[in-house]
Amino acid sequence: MKIQLSNIRNRFILAVTLMGACATSMAATVVVTPDSPLWGTPAGEDKNGGSSAITMTMPNAGNGSLEMTGDRTRFVGLGDFYSPSSNLGLLDTVRALTYQWAIATSSQATLHPDYTPALRLHIFDGAQRSELIWEGAYNGIYGNTTKGEFHESGVNDNFYRFVSGPGVTTLNGSQVNQSIADWANGTTWYSDAAYVSAISVGVGSSAGSLYRAFADNVTLDINGVSTTYNFEASAAAVPEPASVALIGLGLLGVAASRRKAAKRGN
Repeated sequence: MKIQLSNIRNRFILAVTLMGACATSMAATVVVTPDSPLWGTPAGEDKNGGSSAITMTMPNAGNGSLEMTGDRTRFVGLGDFYSPSSNLGLLDTVRALTYQWAIATSSQATLHPDYTPALRLHIFDGAQRSELIWEGAYNGIYGNTTKGEFHESGVNDNFYRFVSGPGVTTLNGSQVNQSIADWANGTTWYSDAAYVSAISVGVGSSAGSLYRAFADNVTLDINGVSTTYNFEASAAAVPEPASVALIGLGLLGVAASRRKAAKRGN
């Protein structure tokens, strides 16, 4: 009996070890619901009649998505972009920031018919606070967008930089648009100590009161870990693929151990 219990224990340890190995090699998916503590709209960040909330209006990869309406919104995740103590990791460890977005068929924007929501990486570099911002205007979206459908930004897409105080970063009179990797190289634009304080999705100012868009599956790759934040109205109806696979692996290991132990007992 002691031998059987020892075998079961050892096989369980092996299963847990395999689970850990898979966890380090698989991208994680986190379901974000309206009551999730790490995402939300800080007071005063939805302005001029704008709103941002997880709804079921346009479901994507589940039962919901982030709905944004009006002139200016900020749906913030993982930290506080106003606080220097909010540190998610060094900027030079960021490999990508992407998301899925859609423009409602009924949307009317004052800036451009294909105006997109904005994806932002918030950064502190000493006392300097800045944002790296993805917008469709700088990624070939205008004139190439189908409303009412979700589209996806790319790993190598352009971001521009807005620094609190000086404003948009320019070079020789032109706005600098480049990938996250180029911004994060730690030489030209930021020091090696620059770090990420938060990420956010929202609508830029002056979009107009009739603007409506959606976002989902925000993916941040930082510190060697890629995590996708899936906006859902209810977590119960949406399984997390990585978690399900790992749990299944553990259960299979335990079940196999029990079967072998039972055979020995017979």
